[in-house]
Amino acid sequence: MGVELDAQGPRRWSTEEVDPRFALAYWVDTVCDRFLELEIDTPLRDRFRARLEQADLGPATVNLVTAESQRVHRTRAKIAHSRYPVFFLLQLRAGQIRLRQLGREAHLRAGESVLIDGTEPYDLVCPEATTSFALRLPEPWLKCWIPYPERLGARVLNGGRWSAALNAALASLEVDSLEQLVLPPSVVAEQIAALLALAVGDIAPVELRQSLYDELLCTLRDRLHEPDLTPLDVAAQHRISKRSLHYAFARAGTTFNEQLMRLRLERAHVLLGDPRFAALPISEVAARCGFADPSHFARRFRRRFGEAPLQARRAAARSRH
Repeated sequence: MGVELDAQGPRRWSTEEVDPRFALAYWVDTVCDRFLELEIDTPLRDRFRARLEQADLGPATVNLVTAESQRVHRTRAKIAHSRYPVFFLLQLRAGQIRLRQLGREAHLRAGESVLIDGTEPYDLVCPEATTSFALRLPEPWLKCWIPYPERLGARVLNGGRWSAALNAALASLEVDSLEQLVLPPSVVAEQIAALLALAVGDIAPVELRQSLYDELLCTLRDRLHEPDLTPLDVAAQHRISKRSLHYAFARAGTTFNEQLMRLRLERAHVLLGDPRFAALPISEVAARCGFADPSHFARRFRRRFGEAPLQARRAAARSRH
């Protein structure tokens, strides 16, 4: 029943391997288990055909869905059984889709994309056969790029230069070619998230204005390579007092130092997994991420990821072969 390949590479499931009488049931089970918990129906019960191709892209998951006419419902009951909160950046590649969510209705044409909130109910109707590219984005990760993604459900991204850039980037991604990308998958996912944030600015710049905390995090991300970066430096850049800065972090349940350390270690982890930097000494990786003392970096890295920096680099190299 279907074909699933190595978890590190593409995975595929198809109703072609199933008795037509059980194709719809197989498809529902597959989608609920591998994609998202949904209710699915079709007018083509006796001859329904569908295919799901899936691969990892750093923190995101790529899904290419080809299916006959179907009606999809995300209900409160299904949401209650979900394992973790996610959003989907869906690009329609063939056919047409009608989406209803949060009181809004979107009519998607080929080449257009839309953000779907997996934490809220929605109805999706495909009156004909469709091919869709859906990038599954974990909510906590997405919120590092877009402060309030929950406000964007069912808003079609089809106007403005950044929406065009986003759609072109999505159209260039294929499940079978992800392993051949020059950049590490996590970096590519970040580039898509950045384009999404820019595209969102085309349609709702005021509604999605960043909070002070979000702005401070962006500054930390931009300046994490500075070993002597202090709260006073960042507060001065934002023209606020140091007390206001610390209060903004406290309201978010964290501190300036905690977030700066988190961002530095995450950047180091990305660099260590990037084959373009394979010849860069560990000490230089540490320096580029704001660590003046390589031994301090090694201790922090091991505490955060459970392995030494050199072990992380070797593990990333093995996973590429």
